[in-house]
Amino acid sequence: MTGWPQRGVLVLAIYAERLGTHAVGGSDSSCYGLLAQAVSRGETEPASALAIDAPWPDAQRTTAPGGFVPSAQSSSGAAPVCAPGYAWLTAPVLRLAGAEAWLRLSSLAGVLLVWATFLLAQRLAGAWAGLAAAGLVASSPVLLFQVVQPMTDVASAAAWLWALVALTRAGGPRWWLAGSAVGMALLMRPNLLLVGLLLGVWVLWAGRFRGAVTYAVGVMPWGLAVPALNAVHYGSPLRSGYGSVGDLFSWAHVLPNAEGYARALESAQFGMPVAGVLALLLLWWRPPHASTTHDAVPVLPLVLVAVGVIASYLPYRHYPEWWYLRFLLPALVVLTVALVVLVSRGVARASGRGTEALPLALTVVGMTAQWRTAEAAEARSLRSLESRFRTVGRVMTTQVSPRRAVLSVWDSGSLRFAGRGEVVLWDALDPQWLDRAVDWLAARGEAPVIVIEPWEEAAFRARFAGQQFGVLDWPPRVDIDSRVRIYRTDGRARYLSGAPVETTLVPLLR
Repeated sequence: MTGWPQRGVLVLAIYAERLGTHAVGGSDSSCYGLLAQAVSRGETEPASALAIDAPWPDAQRTTAPGGFVPSAQSSSGAAPVCAPGYAWLTAPVLRLAGAEAWLRLSSLAGVLLVWATFLLAQRLAGAWAGLAAAGLVASSPVLLFQVVQPMTDVASAAAWLWALVALTRAGGPRWWLAGSAVGMALLMRPNLLLVGLLLGVWVLWAGRFRGAVTYAVGVMPWGLAVPALNAVHYGSPLRSGYGSVGDLFSWAHVLPNAEGYARALESAQFGMPVAGVLALLLLWWRPPHASTTHDAVPVLPLVLVAVGVIASYLPYRHYPEWWYLRFLLPALVVLTVALVVLVSRGVARASGRGTEALPLALTVVGMTAQWRTAEAAEARSLRSLESRFRTVGRVMTTQVSPRRAVLSVWDSGSLRFAGRGEVVLWDALDPQWLDRAVDWLAARGEAPVIVIEPWEEAAFRARFAGQQFGVLDWPPRVDIDSRVRIYRTDGRARYLSGAPVETTLVPLLR
């Protein structure tokens, strides 16, 4: 068994490196990446001079990239929609080690999550159970989908699992370590406060006064940072970028979420975490002994994490896509551990011998089945899909003058992360202002460029119908694998006058 866990996490690290997007693109990753970038530079929020100088209506809104809204604290800034804790926590990595290192933090978090899974299952049922649980978690499509993206899901789940490792330690809980892990998890995902409260009640019961105080000391610095950051970005400790509680939570969401999560789990993981619910309850009823002592391992903390996470997200806003299982990732890991431990105990009782053969065989089957699902295939294709964001950033940095402002929407986050400070979101620009905005930007420096994806062009033309630049009736200057087109606005007059406008075809970065 020596060395197998290390090899397993190494395989996951290699997977995350080879298939990682290593890109800031969509609104979520843009939110974390651009805020971390701003903080690493000593700023509290991304800012743009155009938010103040531009003459068109609602200029500040047009300069807030994907994942941001106009800042209430600064007339030139943009406030994050996402919880700001992860960006502030990881900004030192970006400053000291650079963007490429920061983009790989989710991969590192995946390694830590799988390692914590191994330790937790090993503590409950031995090393083979640990290996089985780690293998099933590492091959789950939801982890494969998230570990390659610079987002908080994996890091938050890893923090919760390490809290459980600290609370179920064979020699007794490490209260301060558990509290620190919980505090860090809440800093990244404050909406899981219910989980922290449930664990805190258990700590007060199990650790008595001294344990509870030590636990609270671990939680407190991180917990206090949450309202402090809310005040910095939103003007009040009780506000967030997601909107009001009523906008996010409703009893009407419970049934659609329950049905959606159940369907996604059946498709992506063959319902294994669902079976883990029963397994966890059975383990709670008859707690297993630690693999190295005769003391019973406390299972209630596992129950509280699973229940707390699920209860927090069932009434949350409904999203139909399967990958929103990422919200439940800490609970899914706990339920997988419970299922593996229960099977291992059952086999041990039935055979009277070790638990190696059957659980290991079932694990191999489960890992293979998960790897072959459509969801896992979709996860493996993310690198190709999102490589356009890295390519756009590279092309704009190397081939387009930094004096040229950019009109974009879907690629706005990647452009800002690559260092293009002047980006205008055309979907927030007044429909009657496109031509005047182009002329004003050209007079300010050089003629702007339009960075747009083919599927966006119909909406662009419809929004700016009647505007000369809204027609997009001239060839793009750059075509990135037919996925992104870069139009130089000063190329239109040349093209209409009969001068040739050459389109450079650029392949995607691999």
